[in-house]
Amino acid sequence: MAWYPAIVVNERFNQVNFKINETKHLASRLKTFGALGVFLISTSIMTLFSPLSVQAAATGTSLNSAARISFTFDDSLQSAYTNAAPILQQYGLTGTDYAISGCVGMVTVPNTCLANTDTPYMTWAQLQALQNTYGWEIGSHTVDHECLASSAAQDPSDCQAKILTQAQVDAELANSQSALAANGITATDFAPPYGDFNNMVMAQIAKYYASMRQFKNASNNPNVWPYSDYYLQDFTVLQTTDPVATVEAKIAAAVANKQWLILTFHNVLPTPSATPDDYEYGSAELAQIAAYVQAQQSAGLIQSVHINQGLITSTTNLFANSTFDSGISGGWTTDSPTTITKDTGSNGSYPSPTNSIKFVSTTKNTHLFSPKVAVTPGTTYMLKNFLNVAKVSGGEIGFYVDEYDANGNWISGQWLKAEASAFVEDMNFTYTPSSPRVSQASLQVIATGTPGTTAYLDNAQMFPTLAGVPPTDLVPNGTFGAGIGAGWTTDDPTHILADSANNGSPANPVNSISLQSGTTSANGHLFSPKVSVSSTGNYSISSWLNLKQLTNATSGEVGFYIDEYNSSGQWISGQYKGGIHTIGAGYTGFNYTPSSANVTQASLQVIVVGNAGIQAYLDNVMWTLN
Repeated sequence: MAWYPAIVVNERFNQVNFKINETKHLASRLKTFGALGVFLISTSIMTLFSPLSVQAAATGTSLNSAARISFTFDDSLQSAYTNAAPILQQYGLTGTDYAISGCVGMVTVPNTCLANTDTPYMTWAQLQALQNTYGWEIGSHTVDHECLASSAAQDPSDCQAKILTQAQVDAELANSQSALAANGITATDFAPPYGDFNNMVMAQIAKYYASMRQFKNASNNPNVWPYSDYYLQDFTVLQTTDPVATVEAKIAAAVANKQWLILTFHNVLPTPSATPDDYEYGSAELAQIAAYVQAQQSAGLIQSVHINQGLITSTTNLFANSTFDSGISGGWTTDSPTTITKDTGSNGSYPSPTNSIKFVSTTKNTHLFSPKVAVTPGTTYMLKNFLNVAKVSGGEIGFYVDEYDANGNWISGQWLKAEASAFVEDMNFTYTPSSPRVSQASLQVIATGTPGTTAYLDNAQMFPTLAGVPPTDLVPNGTFGAGIGAGWTTDDPTHILADSANNGSPANPVNSISLQSGTTSANGHLFSPKVSVSSTGNYSISSWLNLKQLTNATSGEVGFYIDEYNSSGQWISGQYKGGIHTIGAGYTGFNYTPSSANVTQASLQVIVVGNAGIQAYLDNVMWTLN
């Protein structure tokens, strides 16, 4: 079939103002594309594609949205060891017990534990066996079970006479953790007694623990992925008010909505009290719930997890210096070094709270910029940032992602989240590159231009999740590890041939295809295998091309053309997509939609114009369904 010279138009974006959110965050960037440019051929657009970067798999927990359930037990009561643990073990399940370190060992009744003087507590040996023999997680529930934010004036039935000072709160958190550690237990998760906390308490909790489970609040605010580490909602299970059918309905809702249901129990007894304030539940009822969860888990409908397994974590972090121990360095920068500074006052979060970044707002927007990191279109990334907005006055702390092409040119951005209240939290949100052109991204943390805000940022993380994965490549041998094989062919084997001399893409440089012009006017062609396509589908086709030499730039180029076939394999039509005739290396690509309902297969032609002095290398051909 005939191949026609390209009509090439360079497209260059000028300065554009874009709105960061609905009302107030404006920014402008000068956007230019790199050496290969952007080419418009007829109505087809060939753009620079981002590098299909190879990233280490993000190993961690809860990296996707799924139904999850946790059995949690408060107070280190002896019944958790003698009754609840054997029941859960019978159904292949375990739990998380939040221990009151100062009450461990109070085995006689009555005792002096503030939580409940009429029930026995585990010994240290039993608590250790709960962890080591039954496989439970042990968290912290303070030293003494005092209210952390309130006093008897607010809650006379539960709280102590006076509100605890910050130092006393800190002691309840730190001493509980150290007492557990002294007995071989590493507690990384916390539950405040009575669910009692405020911002000061929350900031203290975050110094020592990776999460906080609340109390009696999941009915109105279930845990929806990507969760909120310090605001984990629970459903408290009590005899009489929460029969088995009610709990099973909660589990079914978690399955249907892919939520994390955290159940909280206290005393599990064969003959429980029917008085809700006694916080008891029946052994037989717990067994029925456990059997129901086992059946749901066996069917692949829900995952039973400890609290530390439900948190979204990863061994991969794309950000360097994420704990800011080295201040604003490691690729982090700011446009306001006098108001965005390193803080060493322990205003950060677990596991390294000493250092953080302090924001003090001014009359204009100020920014902290992360280093640029490589991203892959089609992959969803998790961003986690500990944020303590200690004081706010009309403004907010916002989170924005800048997007760049393969040459580092800014091309787009996404406004993702903001906090406009005095609040302490882990800001967990996801980011997916907005187009195939996006090759790199960076995070902006913005203090908006209203004086009166003080905030602290720590433990900035970014890692790929399982919520989005790179699309399937429909064309085999796209990296040419098998040379011109696996269905690839050429009509000019003298000038178009496999190369293994490290001329390929940065992702996998060893193998590629060498493209050279012949010495006559005849064009040479590389043909991909035929790919099955849907007539209504929209496809993206990208490749890495290094055009190293071109002596005839007037008519010479490396062109891209799609051949279309019917169900019998007969050629019926084709689409010319464009050509590259600028020296340089990078990713190129275009979109393709079949021309008619008769098209069931298609293949890619890579065209090397004859007698044009071309020397180029082709690699990483990827054909995906959008």
